[in-house]
Amino acid sequence: MAFGIDARARSRKAKSGLRSLLGRAPDAKEVGERLGWLARRVLKRAVIDISARRVTFALHPAAPPARIAVLGDGDLEIRATTSGVGPAYHRAILDKLAPLLDELDYVLVEPQPADPAQAMLGWLAGELRAGATRIGMPGDRSFKLDAAVQTAMGPRDAAWRDAVIADPERGRDAFAWWEASPGHEARSRALLAMWLEVPWREPLDTAERELMERVDDDLREARRADKTLELPYNEWTDILNYLEIYEDRADKIRARCNDDPRTIGYRRHPMDVELAGGWSLELGGNFVTHWEDDERWWATDGDRVVEVTSFTAPGETDSAKLLAVAGEVHPVIERLLDPGRVGRAEAYDDGSVHIVIGLVAAAPHVAILTCKGSRADEPWALATWRTLRHTQT
Repeated sequence: MAFGIDARARSRKAKSGLRSLLGRAPDAKEVGERLGWLARRVLKRAVIDISARRVTFALHPAAPPARIAVLGDGDLEIRATTSGVGPAYHRAILDKLAPLLDELDYVLVEPQPADPAQAMLGWLAGELRAGATRIGMPGDRSFKLDAAVQTAMGPRDAAWRDAVIADPERGRDAFAWWEASPGHEARSRALLAMWLEVPWREPLDTAERELMERVDDDLREARRADKTLELPYNEWTDILNYLEIYEDRADKIRARCNDDPRTIGYRRHPMDVELAGGWSLELGGNFVTHWEDDERWWATDGDRVVEVTSFTAPGETDSAKLLAVAGEVHPVIERLLDPGRVGRAEAYDDGSVHIVIGLVAAAPHVAILTCKGSRADEPWALATWRTLRHTQT
């Protein structure tokens, strides 16, 4: 369960009774109309969507969109998840909404934590005590690495987890935006993108290039705001290299880096990928995955391509027999015989492209994986094929 804002706001004017004679609270329709107009003025470009009863907005790219909904009785429901970014983001939302509520003449019904930072640290310690292993991580990606806990600001070991449970103050480093001082918001945007989104290779398309350009812009903004801020100069240098930026200001960044290992970035690690038909496989985090027509799945890291198709043979219970239905076409380079699944891998060359086709049968299910790369990529292709599993195995 995430930490955030789940509050109700109510008009200062009475809805009924004698006090309503001095000015009755507006109805839901009137509130919705005024809310939409005020949201455009106060939240500006942060607004994602406006309807008659709801405003959706985003103040940080690493956080889920926040929402203000008009309830049937005219009250407002405010919801925002803030634990993936930090307490300064929590305060920023409340501060941003304060003038909007004032103009509506609304007030929060439930008191908010006087110190969101301490409340968030207490929540973190409680989550860890309950056995949580993912804090602030996106739900659509699962990375494989040896860590007791994965936080949005990087993996943490068991010693860190135990220390935070004993003293919640030790968990500050799990949050990217801790202070409201100049530069900290831009720094948080850059750090979270570097940990969760940057693929740590040259960009493959416009979207990846724009992502890296935004990270560069945010780091520049943070550095301009506060020269003393701790910034990831090593990884920043890598991004400048990917973008082929070699101007004078880039030289100053490169001069700040050292020979320490690059550690920021979950996409440096393998990830579990859920496929159609109950299949999954392990793939490098720097791969970009695609679905076409909800049927064909493929992925690439710019040099290698992986494709997977699958089907089911209802009533078939013999995996070996099911595998044999697809006759051998190319030289077999490896066979697989595990409890619950069998398979084989074939390889051939198509010009300069080395192709490995790996089949896996887990009756009544069959998956076919095709890896395209160079001859040197064959061990990688076989290792990827071995990770192909059905949920029943």
